[in-house]
Amino acid sequence: MKEENKYFSRKGFTLIEIVLYVALSAIIGLVLVTFFIQAIKITETSRSSRESLDNARHSINLIEQEIRQATSVYNLTSVFGTNPGQLSLETTRDLPADEDTTYVDFYVDAGGLYIKREGQSTMLITSQKVKVTNLVFTLLNTTAEGSAVKTDLTIEYSDPIFGSKTPVRLSTTTSLRSY
Repeated sequence: MKEENKYFSRKGFTLIEIVLYVALSAIIGLVLVTFFIQAIKITETSRSSRESLDNARHSINLIEQEIRQATSVYNLTSVFGTNPGQLSLETTRDLPADEDTTYVDFYVDAGGLYIKREGQSTMLITSQKVKVTNLVFTLLNTTAEGSAVKTDLTIEYSDPIFGSKTPVRLSTTTSLRSY
């Protein structure tokens, strides 16, 4: 019998070794997959926050610039104190031919923030990747010295896969300079 054992050397793995190897590989694989999923989520959250903040800043800056250059607020078409609001300004900036003044409007439609200049086509200010969830204009200081407009804007990233992200809220008060 001892002669037979000489020819049968112990090569290969036992069942216990295979089970332990598979279990250890599965645990390491699960840890790596979890790590990569978390890294992707963090990257996506950072990207969406940056996109929302960039859109909010750009929108607020454009609204402020137009308010500063305006000669007056056009109350007939402006909507104050409600969401979504609308701001209509009378301005001497970017005048159509043969006009002394013109009008510019800011409003929300289907989650996008738009600017409409008289005699020009409507222009989307925000990216299609974000959604304006709050736009409220408040008219302040309606005195002979001038007026001011407070703008409250909330924008959030709209992702069909991950859903909406943390909203970015900006608020500013801008005076009409009426030069």
